[in-house]
Amino acid sequence: MDYSQVISEEHRGLVIIAINQSGSMLAPFQNVSMITTKSEIASMVASSLIEELVTRSRQEHRLSDPCPYCDIAVIGYSRNSVYSLIHDSTYILPITALNPNQHPIVKRAIEYITEDNHLHLAIESYREWIKPQAAGITPMTDMLYIVTKLVSEWCHNRGNKDSFPPIVFNITDSLNRYEYTSEHTRLSNILKQTGTKYGNTLLFNTCIDSMHKSERLEFPNLDDIPPSDSIELLAKMSSEVPSIFYPQIYKSSKSKRAPHMGVCYNATILKIIPELKINVRWDNWKYNL
Repeated sequence: MDYSQVISEEHRGLVIIAINQSGSMLAPFQNVSMITTKSEIASMVASSLIEELVTRSRQEHRLSDPCPYCDIAVIGYSRNSVYSLIHDSTYILPITALNPNQHPIVKRAIEYITEDNHLHLAIESYREWIKPQAAGITPMTDMLYIVTKLVSEWCHNRGNKDSFPPIVFNITDSLNRYEYTSEHTRLSNILKQTGTKYGNTLLFNTCIDSMHKSERLEFPNLDDIPPSDSIELLAKMSSEVPSIFYPQIYKSSKSKRAPHMGVCYNATILKIIPELKINVRWDNWKYNL
C-alpha cells in the first residue's frame, strides 16, 4: 500500500467532502485579522476545493471535453440528517457532471481588523458551489456511517480496485468531549480500513474555530497537540498521513516529527487543500493538488 497510483482518466479517484452545517457553525470566526462565521469559512473552503477539481477537469486542451478523472460527493450534515449538496437523489457523481455555469461568482463582505485596530470591509469573490448553512445538531456519526458505506461500495467496484484510494475531507468545528463518542472512533476506524490495492482510504479533518484554544496546527504529530484541546479528538479520528506527502508537509508545517495526522486546525484556511499533494495527471501535464 504505497499510495503511488496516479489519479487519471484511466484510474479515476474518489473525493468526498463532508461539511458540518449544524447550528454551531453560526458562531463567529476570527483568525488573525479576518472576522466572519464558521459557516462562511466552511463554504469558502469547500467551494475552493470543488472549483480546483472542476477546473482541472477542464484544462485548455479539454475545454469541450472535460476529463472524468475523479468521482465526487459533497455531503452536508445537520438537523439529524445527512444529504447530498450537489444532487437531489445521488451522492456520488463524476466530476464532469458539475457545471460551473450553474454556480455564479458571488461577492461576500468580510470584515478585517487593520494594524491600527480599525475595522475594514473587504469583498471576497469566489464561485459559490456550496451555500453557507447552519442549523440544528451535529449528526457526525450518521455522516461517518453513510460515507463509509459510499466508500466501501466504490472500492468494491471492480473498475476502482487499481485506483488511488478515496480521499475524505471533513470540514467541521471543534468537537468537544461531550459530543465525542466511541461510535466516532469505531466508524472512523472502519472508514480508514477501506481502500484499494494502493492504500487505505484517507480521512482528513479540517477544523474551523476561533484562535483562542490553540495556535494553528497543520498535520501535527499527536504529541504536538495540547492534551486538553478538542482538536486531539479529531486528530485521533484522522488518517495517519502517508510518508510520500512528508516533503510537502515540511514546507509549511511547524511539526517535523512523524507520524503526522491528517488534521488541520485553522491552517491557512483557503490553502489547506492544495497543501495535500495528490498527483493528478493526464496527457503531458501534472497538477499537484
